Amino acid sequence: MIIVSDYRNHPIEVNAVAVDGRHNAEVRILKLFAREKPPVEVVTCYKLTAKHAEWSGELWARRWVDLRAGHSDRKED
Repeated sequence: MIIVSDYRNHPIEVNAVAVDGRHNAEVRILKLFAREKPPVEVVTCYKLTAKHAEWSGELWARRWVDLRAGHSDRKED
């Protein structure tokens, strides 16, 4: 399990989930001071190890937060 306590005001929790001998990531992106239940997304990545699936899930979650919050590192030409 990976827990990022505060990424741009969004705590992130990532768990590996075993599927057919491989691993996917189950991601929860929370909002600070929000009372609603956090959405749970399953990131399909089919990694060989749980740790690699969790890393992929964390990367996906950080990108999701960046896109939703308008903090993308991509520069438009």
